[in-house]
Amino acid sequence: MSRVIDAVIAYRVLKLLVTPFNKTKAFEFGIIDDKGKVLKKSKEIKDPKERNAYTLLIRFVFNLKKLLAKVGIRGPVGSAAAAALAFFKEEHGENLEVEKVVYSHLKEQGFEFQIDENYGEPLTEGTYKVKHDIYNSEGEVVINIDEEVYFKETTDIIMGYDVFKHNDIYLTTEDLYV
Repeated sequence: MSRVIDAVIAYRVLKLLVTPFNKTKAFEFGIIDDKGKVLKKSKEIKDPKERNAYTLLIRFVFNLKKLLAKVGIRGPVGSAAAAALAFFKEEHGENLEVEKVVYSHLKEQGFEFQIDENYGEPLTEGTYKVKHDIYNSEGEVVINIDEEVYFKETTDIIMGYDVFKHNDIYLTTEDLYV
């Protein structure tokens, strides 16, 4: 049962991460602006509909999203979604239905790309430089800008992006000078 709950939470987190702030209920209720800035603090919200639009999980993901955008991890939405799906796949196994739902949601939000189309250059064995600092979940830099990453493993193509794991961090070709 806990695996099902984990999968549902992972799906909700992924969906919230790729949904623009101005497409959320919290934005509609005037709780946040289109950049995710809080306009109405949680403790000030009394209406149950508004409280459901701004739960602890939603606030956590909004803050995470703003942090990722600030530190430069996020990159193109598709690349971020691909890396998140790679993490989900590692934790819960392959689930094409989840990938299709995330893709469908991205398309509804106006992001156009094909699942079977590859974005960026195919990754071949070699040494690459990283375009920007890569941070872990604690906000610490784990891979520095211009640091060399040697790639010789296979990649997973997720939502059109080559995704691979380096030092327990998922990278795509969008993170590297290819």
